[in-house]
Amino acid sequence: MNKISLCTVTLVLSAFLSPFITSVSAQNNTDFTSELIDFENQSRDSTLSYTKWRVTFLNSLGTNGNNSQEYTAQYSINLVGGIHGGLDGREFGLLYNVETNYVHGFQIAGLGNVSLGEMSGLNIAGLSNYSQGPMKGLQLSGLANISETSMEGLQLSAGLNVSAGELSGMHIAGIANLSQDDLAGLNLAGGFNVTNEDIEGLNLAGIANISNDDIEVLTIAGIANVSTEDQSGLIMSSVANVSGDFMEGLILTGGINAAKKIEGLSVSGVATLSNDLTGLTISPVNIQKTITGLHVGFVNVAEEIDGVSIGLVSWYGNGRKNVDIRYSDSGFLDMGFTTGTHRLYNQISVGFVPQESNVFKLGGSIGLVFDMRDRFSGISKDNWTVTHELSLYQYMEDKWHRQNTKQFTYRYLISSMPNNQFSIYAGPSLNILKEGSVDDLAWYSVWSPSIKSANYQVWVGFNIGMRLFKQEAVERVNFPLERNF
Repeated sequence: MNKISLCTVTLVLSAFLSPFITSVSAQNNTDFTSELIDFENQSRDSTLSYTKWRVTFLNSLGTNGNNSQEYTAQYSINLVGGIHGGLDGREFGLLYNVETNYVHGFQIAGLGNVSLGEMSGLNIAGLSNYSQGPMKGLQLSGLANISETSMEGLQLSAGLNVSAGELSGMHIAGIANLSQDDLAGLNLAGGFNVTNEDIEGLNLAGIANISNDDIEVLTIAGIANVSTEDQSGLIMSSVANVSGDFMEGLILTGGINAAKKIEGLSVSGVATLSNDLTGLTISPVNIQKTITGLHVGFVNVAEEIDGVSIGLVSWYGNGRKNVDIRYSDSGFLDMGFTTGTHRLYNQISVGFVPQESNVFKLGGSIGLVFDMRDRFSGISKDNWTVTHELSLYQYMEDKWHRQNTKQFTYRYLISSMPNNQFSIYAGPSLNILKEGSVDDLAWYSVWSPSIKSANYQVWVGFNIGMRLFKQEAVERVNFPLERNF
């Protein structure tokens, strides 16, 4: 980031103040140690003479004459504008108020308040409040509040709050809060919160929160939260959350969450991208190098997973990639592509009746696999498994439409794996069919209820199938309760 404040000052006050400011030799700033502004008891700069009242028409045309820069006052009135040494009280200027040393107190100006030292108290300007030293207190401006060092307190601007040092407190800007150092506190901007260091606190921006270091706590942006290092806390944006290193906490976006490492709950409308992810991620597309936790999405991809996944396709380097061929009691032959982990798999399938080529079904399934020894006592073989599988199917005849027949199926499957390239399984199923455009799918029913003008059929069926390509035995599970069932 370039030197923000010098550029902004030129925009704000150059037309009115540059002829005056360039002719002023600034005095050494005094230390300001009081945390609370007390206009009456504020310690004054001992190098300046004190007067209770001063009235100035323009610059040095006033009660202090050509020595105006050697005075501080408790009450100051600038009929057009004035250039003085300091202020320890209240000052009113039609156009501008300029102090070469410091401002302690209350200022109001039609265009701008300028201090070549520190500024503290209450400052109100139609365009800008500017200080070469720290700004502290309450500043209100139509265009910008600007400090060459740090800025703290409550700043409100229709345009910018700008600090070459820290920006801390409560900052509300129509366009942006900008800081070369930390940006901390409550930061609200119609456009950006931007810093070369950390952003901390409650940060809301219409476009983006941007930091070259950490972003922490509650961070909300209309488009993006961007950090070259860490982001942590509650992080929300409509388009993207991006970090060059690490994100943790509750991370929400309508677009993309992207970081080298993500920990916590990551929810995105498009994708979650990272090298490492620990926790839960919910996105249409999840792509990681390694994941420890839970993947939920239409497409989940990782080189290695230590956890489980739920999706249409879950492609892992250490996961399963199988083809299933299955026949059921309804006469359909199903072809399925099975991915995910060896414990929890996802399957997408298409099925058809060989005798009726115009009727077919599309389905998605999720299955949970256990070693049979975890389910039945007395079993000693290590290549037998029990699978609980849930499936949802859509039957179609010629084309898809909303009135097509739907089916929900639960299967209990017993599987034998003679080798790691082939297994065969069979078992009963419980089927619930919602009748639609395709008829005669159930060859019998044990119950045929009608719910809200929809007709259902319920029956118990059977399934037999085989699974091809590389498979692995699942690890044994130590159940805390009795497992003989």
